[in-house]
Amino acid sequence: MDERVDQLREDIVLFTRRIRTKRAGHLLTPTQLQALAHLDREGPMSAKTLADLEQVTPQSIARTVTMLEDAGMVSRTVDPQDARASLIAITESGHRMLAADRAQRSEWLSAALADTCTDAERDLLFIAGRLLRRLADVPDRGRLPDSAGPGSREESLMTP
Repeated sequence: MDERVDQLREDIVLFTRRIRTKRAGHLLTPTQLQALAHLDREGPMSAKTLADLEQVTPQSIARTVTMLEDAGMVSRTVDPQDARASLIAITESGHRMLAADRAQRSEWLSAALADTCTDAERDLLFIAGRLLRRLADVPDRGRLPDSAGPGSREESLMTP
């Protein structure tokens, strides 16, 4: 494997760990935050759809949704397409918490960019961000070793 690829992966993990420390004073887990973010971006959805987006088991997403519902961050309503299922939606409280969390992280990142990077370096980072988003959408080419697959420690460290 190319050492530069290893270094880039490590750099991304370190950055992700650092920006995660800048949360807005709540006790939500990264998984709970990510679930809220999906609901915010995509709108109400079934637990199965949310589990697929999170790449977790239905049992895992059920625990996450229950915790968020208990905290008043999401609500459930009957799915009009399937009365046996429910749709999960972010609540106003969930929106406010997510907005505060995003603002806290963006404020830190903005200050870090201003204090540390030149204009050209900031432009390169903005381009790199778009490239990383494109890479995030690349389909898998087969099964990765279990140590790097969905639910692994390394993957959980990198989930936005």
